[in-house]
Formats: sequence, C-alpha cells, structure tokens
Amino acid sequence: MTSRKNLLIQVLLVWLGSLVFTIGFENLLAYSTQLSKYTIVVLNSLLSIGILYLVNHKYKLTKIFIKPAHDTWLDKLVYVVPISLYAVRLLLFFVEEPGRLATIAKHMPHYLMILLVVVTSVFFEEYIDRGLIFGALLVYFKNHKWRVPLSILLSAAMFSLSHLMNLLHQNAIQTLGQLIYTFGFGCLFSVLYIRSRSLLIPFATHFLFNLPSFLNDSAFSATHAVALTSLIGPIILLIIFLTYTFVFINKEETKHYQF
Repeated sequence: MTSRKNLLIQVLLVWLGSLVFTIGFENLLAYSTQLSKYTIVVLNSLLSIGILYLVNHKYKLTKIFIKPAHDTWLDKLVYVVPISLYAVRLLLFFVEEPGRLATIAKHMPHYLMILLVVVTSVFFEEYIDRGLIFGALLVYFKNHKWRVPLSILLSAAMFSLSHLMNLLHQNAIQTLGQLIYTFGFGCLFSVLYIRSRSLLIPFATHFLFNLPSFLNDSAFSATHAVALTSLIGPIILLIIFLTYTFVFINKEETKHYQF
C-alpha cells in the first residue's frame, strides 16, 4: 500500500514540478535573454523531456510504449479515424487560403521554427500527460474496478488544469474554453494510447490538431475580448470526445492495458 501511495505522490510531484519549471524557466529566459518566444518554447520542451526521462528512469514510474501493438481492425480504426479527421482539417486550412503555402515558402526558416515548436511542445505534453501520468495512474489503480475510466478522467483533468498557466497571457473566458476542450482531448488521447499501445498515436493526433493554430500564429496571439457564447464550441467538443472515449474503451484489460 505504501508503494502505491508513493507512486501517487510522485505523479503529483512530477505534474506540479513540470508546471512550476515551465513557468519559471520560460520567464527566466524571456527576461534575461534576447531569445525569441519560439526558441524559448523549444528549449523548455527539450529540457523538460530530458528531465522527465531521467526521473522516470530513476524512479520507474511506468513503462512508456512507443512501437504500436494493435491487435484488431477495431484498434486501428479507433485511432485512424481521429488522425484522418485532423489531417483533413489541416488540408482544409490550406485549401481555404491558397496563399498560405506561398507565404510559408517565402518565410521558410520562420515556419520551420514553428514546426519545431509544435513537435517539441506536443511531444513534451504527451510524454508527461499520457506517457507518465496516465501510465502511472493505470499502475496505481491496477486492482480497482474502475481502473481505466478513473485513470483516463484523472489524467485528463491534470492535462486540462495545466492550461491554467495560460491565464498569464489571455483572459479568463479564453482559458475556461481551453480547460473544457482539453479535458475532452485528454480523454481522447488516453484511449488512443491504450488502444494502440504507442505514444506516437496521441502525439500524431495532438500534432495535427495544434499545427493550424501555430501556423496561423493564434497560439501566441495576444488576448482578445470574447463572449460566453464562445464556450459552446468547446462544450460540444467535450461531449464528442467523451462519447468517443467511453464507447471505445476495451473491457478486455489483459489485452490492452499491460502497464
């Protein structure tokens, strides 16, 4: 029982520590150097991934799966559908404004840096939220009747709450909208991870979702006035993701959840 309690404490410390480190390190670099906001995010993500890897290696919180090990056509379908939808969304992003490709070609170094920002920041989030936190919660709740749903919901809540730091540069309604839909995303990414047994699958989905916002620079844009009605979209996304998640949780735990 002591080891299980220690595991839960370690998970909370990793989560809180990563938030404090991210805020502190990014602000330190912003005020003490002339580095661009993109370079700061990349450095923070790479350093955080390295630290988390060493922490997991030393304390063995959980095993992180990289190589896909799906078993049935349904496993493949569960994660191919969202990846395909977000790939189409990305394609439409360029189709709607054909001039975007010309702009990217003209400013290639800038957009390559943005691509690096998305890759590193998304992998950092997936490594800690799905790889470490969700994986460790599955171990912690190993003998619990509601092991998988509890692990999904708690890890999604932690993923969502980590976006509270965005209050530092945007208003409360924008942040609330993010908290709502990122909770749904956290649930979706977790079920993609356990159905594929590969961190690369939620990473790919997360990457495709984030890329248009970064290419449009909206991920770093200043805060702007928004109405409460802007929360309708995030609530709809939350309902869709929760439905998708709990429809496709496989009850055969011995087959999918060997964490």
